[in-house]
This record gives sequence, structure tokens and C-alpha cells, in this order.
Amino acid sequence: MAEEGHLPGWLKERRVSLRAVCETNPARRRRAEQLLPSVRTYASPRELYAGESLDFIDVCTPPPSHAALMVEALRRGVHVLCEKPFVGTRAELQKVRRLSREQNRIAFPVHNWKEAPILARAIDWVRKGLIGKVLHSEFHTLRSRPAVGLTSWRSEKEEAGGGGILLDHGWHGIYLLLNFHAERPRSVSAWLHPSPSDRGQTEHTAHLLMGFSDATASLFLTWKADRRYNSARIYGEKGFLVLEDDRIVLRPRKGGTRVATYRHPLSHGSHHPEWFGPVLDRFLGAIEDRRKAAREFEEASLCLEITLRGYASALKGGRYLPIPPKKGGRPV
Repeated sequence: MAEEGHLPGWLKERRVSLRAVCETNPARRRRAEQLLPSVRTYASPRELYAGESLDFIDVCTPPPSHAALMVEALRRGVHVLCEKPFVGTRAELQKVRRLSREQNRIAFPVHNWKEAPILARAIDWVRKGLIGKVLHSEFHTLRSRPAVGLTSWRSEKEEAGGGGILLDHGWHGIYLLLNFHAERPRSVSAWLHPSPSDRGQTEHTAHLLMGFSDATASLFLTWKADRRYNSARIYGEKGFLVLEDDRIVLRPRKGGTRVATYRHPLSHGSHHPEWFGPVLDRFLGAIEDRRKAAREFEEASLCLEITLRGYASALKGGRYLPIPPKKGGRPV
């Protein structure tokens, strides 16, 4: 992810300079030295902070290490940009939130699927009211296997911190569904296979449902499909949107149908470097405007809460569990 997803965006960004790469894997550290001969490399965070004075770090390590890396950076007064899933537990989130407040530094999630042109258009059309109030939305992610990485966190429960496809692809789907609706969900239900009660492998298939005051949302995910594919449906009081990987159709109750086709389907590739530039814009803007940072942090916080309650629901046979209302106070 660092090399193929984030680095292309950083190399185009003129507002910052890359000072260092911290990589514990010797082979990957040598690769960083090949790609960035003028940038210093370090084998541990301790060595990194001893040798550099930094404004921010970009965390694109396997998820089990996210919280510790963010906590150390914030303690040192360094802003953080972090890949999804942001953190894995409520305790980790609270520690990151507290340090962000105390140090006046931001912790910002990489929610890059919102920047996919086809999804950005869908969100824009919904927010402009072209289909009226959303009554129901769906997002589907089909894959034939977990994404290939340098660790096995996606398929082994110990490495994943207890989660499989719901923690991985599900994080993207959850924040997309949240952006299709104009309110916080009130309840969540989930079915997972294998069940969270099973030991060994993490879940490869998940169906999660969210209930709002007068709307619903559905998320289906699997690593057992015969192909890579993404689709979405958004139904409103005045029309609906259909998204089929590389094609979006708007069918309003009044007015003509709109169709747009995109060169690259959503299911194309795993790293999506073309979506990272807009994330950088939002991150750098949030350093200057903490209200933007707060919104993104709260979105990540809600993704975690929905995910955790999804796992809890699956253990209870898919029972609907309430989502607590947002607490008052400054988010970060």
C-alpha cells in the first residue's frame, strides 16, 4: 500500500517534502531506498524519531500496528494520516482521541473510496437531492480472495485482531453507506460466515444491515465470489441510483435519465493511487481547519462502532443492536 497506493500521491504533492521511511522489513526498506534515494530510511519508530523532526507521519502498515504507531506519533506532537481500519478497539480509539486533544494534533483516516470518481458523483447527486430523501441504500463488494499483502492479517484471526472481510472491505462500505444517508444509524445487525464464535479463520462473507429513523442500509461482502465486482443501489423518494462497477445510472421520477461510464471500474486493482491525491488535500486542509479533522475522525469512530456491534450481533444470531447516540463535546 505504501509503495503502490500512497507514494504516487506524495510524489505529486508540492506542499510537503518526504523526509524519511520507517520500514521494519529489510527487503522493503531496500525497496524504499531504490524508489527514494534522497530519503533516509529507518528500521524502527524509535530510530525514526531520534533522527528526524517531523510534522506528520503516514501510517500504511498492517492494522494491528495502527493504534500503537498513532499513539507514539501523537505523544511526540506529530500529526497522523492512517490507513483503514483506523483502529480495532474502543480503548484504542479513546487513547488516540485523548492524545489528539492533549497534543493539539490530528489523527486522520484514509477513507479513499469516497474519492473514487463514480462514488463521488453518487454522493454528490444524493446530497443535491436529485433522488430526494434516501429510503434505502446498498453496497456490494465481491472478491474471489482476500487482497494479497505482506502479512496474513486478512485471513488469520490473531493477525487481524479478530476480524476478516467486515473489518477489511467492510470499513469502506460502512463509510460509503453513511455518506448516502443524512443521519447517524440507530441499530445494526450482521450475519458472518464463518461465525465469530468459530476459532481459526476469520469471516470471508458478511451481510450487515443498518437501521435509521426511517431508512435502511445493507452491506454485502464476500471473498468467495467468482469475480471482482462492486455495485450499489440508492433508493429515494424521488428516484434512484444504480451503480455497476464502472457505470452509474440516475433515474429521477421527473426529468431524464443520466448515465455516466468510467474508464476504471471500482473493482480494478487494490491500491487505487488515483484516489489518494484528494485524500491528501483533505488531510492537509484538516491540519489547518480542525473542524474538518473532527468530521473525519468521527466518521472513523462510527465505522469502528458499527463494525464492533456487527461482530457482537453475529454472535447473537443477527440480533439488532442499538448504536449509541453521539456524545457531546469537541471530537478531537
